[in-house]
Amino acid sequence: MFLMATFSFIDYWQKNYPDALPLGYDLREVYTNRWLRIHSLPASKRYAETEEEYQTILYRQNQLMEDLIGEGTELVTLFGLYGDEITDDAYKALSDFSSFDKVASLDLHQTRPTIHEEGTYLDIYIKIERWHKGSKDVILRAIADDTLRMLFICPSKQCIIAPYDGGVDVIVTPATQRDTLKKKYHAWLSKRTDGL
Repeated sequence: MFLMATFSFIDYWQKNYPDALPLGYDLREVYTNRWLRIHSLPASKRYAETEEEYQTILYRQNQLMEDLIGEGTELVTLFGLYGDEITDDAYKALSDFSSFDKVASLDLHQTRPTIHEEGTYLDIYIKIERWHKGSKDVILRAIADDTLRMLFICPSKQCIIAPYDGGVDVIVTPATQRDTLKKKYHAWLSKRTDGL
């Protein structure tokens, strides 16, 4: 049985991340003091070209998620679908990735008028499950190829994991945990002063 009911997700988000949209780049910009970026390949290489490089990506990302979340811990997988109108769909099937429950439709122009044009919406879908190491490999590989974007949110560990094509952005609470992660994963961090 899951602790978080699907309908309570929006309340959870508004309480814990009130100033950000559930988008990786927005979280990174709003919560800079709680943000850390891990690169998925050595020398900050962005895309895998060999199976060995894909295995490196999966190893690093699984290791990070295992450390942050832990085996069997409840996890919210979030998927956003952009559109030019609000839909009434209750569910959105994501082919190989099972089905997700729709929990909100956001008017992006209303919340970020300088970034998004009028009539731009984001439908938010979630799936509540438990984390198991390796269980997200198909999704992580698709994200690494820039064919998919998802967030992994762990309410009990107060963290968000936002993989992208090139690495993983992490938002942690408290902010001091970021410094601990920086030390542990120093070899996987960007050499840039801004951490990107």
